[in-house]
Amino acid sequence: MKYLARALLILGMSVLPRLWGEEPPVPDGPSVEVSFAEGRWNQDDWLFVRSPRWEAHGRWIQEEEGIANALPEDIDPAAIPADRMADLYASLLYKKPFRGNVCFKTVCQFDQQMAPLLVFSKEPSAVYREHLEVVLYNKGLNLWHHYYENGRPSWRRVGFLEAPFQPGKKYELSATFDFSPRGTTLIIECDGHRFGTMLDGDWPRDYYAGITACEGVNRFYSFSTEAAGK
Repeated sequence: MKYLARALLILGMSVLPRLWGEEPPVPDGPSVEVSFAEGRWNQDDWLFVRSPRWEAHGRWIQEEEGIANALPEDIDPAAIPADRMADLYASLLYKKPFRGNVCFKTVCQFDQQMAPLLVFSKEPSAVYREHLEVVLYNKGLNLWHHYYENGRPSWRRVGFLEAPFQPGKKYELSATFDFSPRGTTLIIECDGHRFGTMLDGDWPRDYYAGITACEGVNRFYSFSTEAAGK
């Protein structure tokens, strides 16, 4: 009888919130583990998104260990003209939303000086609207907030850390959302370097995440997430 009573008590605790008109809290997550190695990932799980600054979508090349943004044959990778940056920009956004306190990681590298990044968007779309970029490059880590102002794409750097990073080396870049009553903080880490920035405005608890390659040849080997520790 005591086991039956205990089971009924547990059942009652799970039902009471619904009787009171409350839904149980949605857990943080989900957890995702993606390898970009050849034959290991499903493109249908991702949206191919372009920057609002340019009209063209960039291209991804499948390599044995991962993926890389395509470099046009007429561009010297050691001297990429500023007016050709649109030709190197390529971005993928995971189709399913994430919620709450989640840690995002990608193993990536840059071949020249910059700039593989984690990207976070308030909405899924073919063209980014308001979004965040967590950027790795040869001189450090940057956090950029992209938004629209007077109907035009605008952006500003809201956080940074200066540190040397080497081309051709694989790094694990991570960004962790921390939602609290004080606001929302994004904690960024790479190779033992770490900083946090409180986000401006009202960042939603449900959002989208992915990767972007730009400003040089970038390679991505994995993308993973897990609920962040409380």
